[in-house]
Amino acid sequence: MGFRIIVIENETSISMKLDNLIIEKDDKKLWIPVDDISLIIIDNLKITLTSRMLSLLAVHNVGVIFCNHEHLPIGFYCSYDNHSHISKTIHYQINAGTEYYNQLWQLIVQAKIINQYKVLEILGKNADTVVQLKNFCKNVTEGDITNREAHAAKVYFNELMGCSFSRGNDELLLNSGLNYGYAIFRSYLAKLCVGYGLNSQLGIHHKNEYNRFNLADDLIEPFRPLVDYYAYLLLKNEEYFKIEHRHKLVNLLNHKILYNKKKMFLCNAMEEYVSNIASCIIKKQLQTEFPDIQQYLGEPDEI
Repeated sequence: MGFRIIVIENETSISMKLDNLIIEKDDKKLWIPVDDISLIIIDNLKITLTSRMLSLLAVHNVGVIFCNHEHLPIGFYCSYDNHSHISKTIHYQINAGTEYYNQLWQLIVQAKIINQYKVLEILGKNADTVVQLKNFCKNVTEGDITNREAHAAKVYFNELMGCSFSRGNDELLLNSGLNYGYAIFRSYLAKLCVGYGLNSQLGIHHKNEYNRFNLADDLIEPFRPLVDYYAYLLLKNEEYFKIEHRHKLVNLLNHKILYNKKKMFLCNAMEEYVSNIASCIIKKQLQTEFPDIQQYLGEPDEI
């Protein structure tokens, strides 16, 4: 899979030639092999993409995120299904069964809450709140039928941002950062799901019939606290959500993390994570490695 994340914010001319993406501006041409590209973010409403270009990007499993006039991701395009054993993998997805998925969802929720209380520990927040989240984590049942995830999220965000904070308030600066970061991660995971033969509509817990990316919405959960932590540090002393903040949140995929005892880029860790999940579903196993916020190493030039 590709490794480059391309952000296009200026009004430029984009074309395709010999399996290369050509970005042209001010009589200068930048040639980028399509096989090197993992994700393209289109953040300019005047940019035109042809159907031929979208078709070629789909063949090479390049995801495309489209942003609105407020520079927030509003749509995502990716290949429909291009894995060589897609029908076989979907068969395993369908036949894994409710009991297995309930057990897997229990592990995902626990991994998310663990990272949430570790974020609070790293930031030196209230120790009693950390204990409360640890208790929520211990009480997560198969399928999380008591919805410990939602209870933990309320306590977590109240401690992180204060009791007046609401995830539904779009006017809050941090929510702009969280929404942007989550959208980038969600889109990247959706692209990876397709690349590993998983049908992104067939979720583990999310079952919305109108959602093309139920599975991505499941798999992103343990990564959300990492976005929370980075966005919190990035925006805590800021007044506006700026272009440099968007760039930094996109670049979070290129930060380093220790995953499965190996130091790697976060985007590579996400790919290995999705690969492990696909293998687990095929074999109906529950042994997989989840991201650990304490193993986050930061930007490459910082380590």
